[in-house]
Amino acid sequence: MINKNTTLNLKKHLLDKHIRSTLSDNLRKEYNKRNARVIKGDTVKVLRGEYKNVEGKVEKVKTGRSTLFIEGIQREASKGGKVKVQIHSSNVMITSLNLHDKNRSNVVRKVKSDNSVKKGINIKSNISKRRNRRNLNVKKVLKPQQKRVNDSNDSQDNKGDK
Repeated sequence: MINKNTTLNLKKHLLDKHIRSTLSDNLRKEYNKRNARVIKGDTVKVLRGEYKNVEGKVEKVKTGRSTLFIEGIQREASKGGKVKVQIHSSNVMITSLNLHDKNRSNVVRKVKSDNSVKKGINIKSNISKRRNRRNLNVKKVLKPQQKRVNDSNDSQDNKGDK
């Protein structure tokens, strides 16, 4: 769980990354991932608490407290009526993912864009250029340092003895 003091100063895009839940066994095998970020529209199953084994879709995600509002999970309010219950993201398991967003489906599947091919970046050539620059900057001939020989008479330790 995230400490309250650390979350106060975090930016929203960094705080969103903490709202993760484990994937079901089927999804783990399919995507080769252990957990994923929970978003609106995912179907989750509650693993802990009063509503254990209840399954439903995520209606709303609260990033500040890392909690979720899930369809079908409600309790009676003190004044009467129904109130939706917040459940922490660590207490649920994702059973199906909402892949309507193209970017999210790429993140889950770990698909990377081919920017390196488009830009024509060659990693090996960059390494050889660095080595050449280093060789040019290093002086081939280094002057040997002369050893200084201190006279025992001139040293500070012996000045008081005279």
